[in-house]
Amino acid sequence: MKLHGPDEPVYTIGVVARLLGVSAQTLRLFEREGLVEPARTEANIRLYSQNELIHLRRVCELVRVEGVNIAGVRTVLRIERRYEQILGPSAEEEYRPAGGEAQGRSGDGGGAGGKPGGGRDGGGDAGRARFPR
Repeated sequence: MKLHGPDEPVYTIGVVARLLGVSAQTLRLFEREGLVEPARTEANIRLYSQNELIHLRRVCELVRVEGVNIAGVRTVLRIERRYEQILGPSAEEEYRPAGGEAQGRSGDGGGAGGKPGGGRDGGGDAGRARFPR
């Protein structure tokens, strides 16, 4: 039984902060910077949808793992959106599993195989969207 859709705002700022491992203040900063626009209840409480949670997970990955600043995050997200628009929905599905998170194809050169950050230690670029070469 499905209780809500991926676009329905149901997660409070505290829940999202815990799920992402960031502070509520960080989420407010992302909102001020225009990276996300959560819905508001009549009592002005922020509510986030599953899709916004996925989007924020990508933002956090860019900031934490890649060391990108807010302006860079905007640029990367704009390029990724444009890339998906150019290739259409079939290309987007090729790079996204059923859960909707970006993921590269196997055998595309990412991860282990002598590349920095790859291997068994859990580091590297596992789970990041990859552009075909």
